Amino acid sequence: MSPPPDPASPPSVPGSAAPALRASLAERLAAARGGGPVPDVLLDLRIERIAVGAREPLGIVRPADWRALREHEQAAGRDVPYWALPWPSGLALARAVAASPPPAGARVLELGCGLALPSIVAARAGAIVLAADADPDAAVFAAHNLALNGVDGDVLPRDWRAAADDLAARPFDLVLAADVLYRRENVESLLRLLPRLIAPGGEAWIADPGRAGADEFLPTARRLWRLVSERDTGDDRVTLHRLLPRGRPRRDG
Repeated sequence: MSPPPDPASPPSVPGSAAPALRASLAERLAAARGGGPVPDVLLDLRIERIAVGAREPLGIVRPADWRALREHEQAAGRDVPYWALPWPSGLALARAVAASPPPAGARVLELGCGLALPSIVAARAGAIVLAADADPDAAVFAAHNLALNGVDGDVLPRDWRAAADDLAARPFDLVLAADVLYRRENVESLLRLLPRLIAPGGEAWIADPGRAGADEFLPTARRLWRLVSERDTGDDRVTLHRLLPRGRPRRDG
């Protein structure tokens, strides 16, 4: 998987916010990583303003130099930090949530949240949000991004597949996922777990940029739910697949 073009944005955090933000991130990243120093490349930050709808743009903080971070993590034997970029599918999913927000009080789960843009948009609408990501660094940045936008939301630093039993104990009105169909095990896990994670009458929205796994996922999903698939109006590389209860119209008509 190659990164998308690096979007134009300020190269670093504005001066007055930088020390406190870096200090908070450093503390939480150290704890998430089990102690020890946090690499400087992870704390070289940028804040981006991203428009996803009619309301004011979202603010997100992320590592400024993704390629340098990737090289550092690979040299340290860690996974490639795909979470640290605003990928097209995540942006498309955030736009979809902004265009048809969940009602206040709805329970929303985002799987593999990364920087958590869709979760932020859902939380701005008043939803009760849980954003999950297996990468502890991603979970830390997701929590900071929720706070940066002045919204409440919980972050679960666990692989959603391993946490399925806990998550299914209280199913969700809306389950969100962006670009998760790139692995066969993800396809199989989604098909097996989504019926447990979605509350009766609930929905799942999957944004996908044409991964091979979608060809396997969609036929089975169509048998389980009413499937509505549409190209994202802002980026035609991405398709939004809405898994809807049979016999009920979609929320945006």
